[in-house]
Amino acid sequence: MSAERKEHEERPSARQMLHWATGDREAEAKALADEADDEVTEADAEVAVRRAHGDTRAEESPIDTDVAGTSDAEAVHEAKSSRRS
Repeated sequence: MSAERKEHEERPSARQMLHWATGDREAEAKALADEADDEVTEADAEVAVRRAHGDTRAEESPIDTDVAGTSDAEAVHEAKSSRRS
């Protein structure tokens, strides 16, 4: 994957930013899930969004930014998949 494409994928979509700005976390998670890999569910994206907003349990590490990226949602999916194995 080219660096330019990877950078584009890490930038939140305008739709996601709109929902981030209005505080509609459910819609923000749906927008993130739509941008992420096919195997990433809305539930995975919702966890990533909650982490980005700081809404996590004590044992979960928040991510580094205020807006979740596709890689954050993919990481949630991978973590859930590895726990099932």
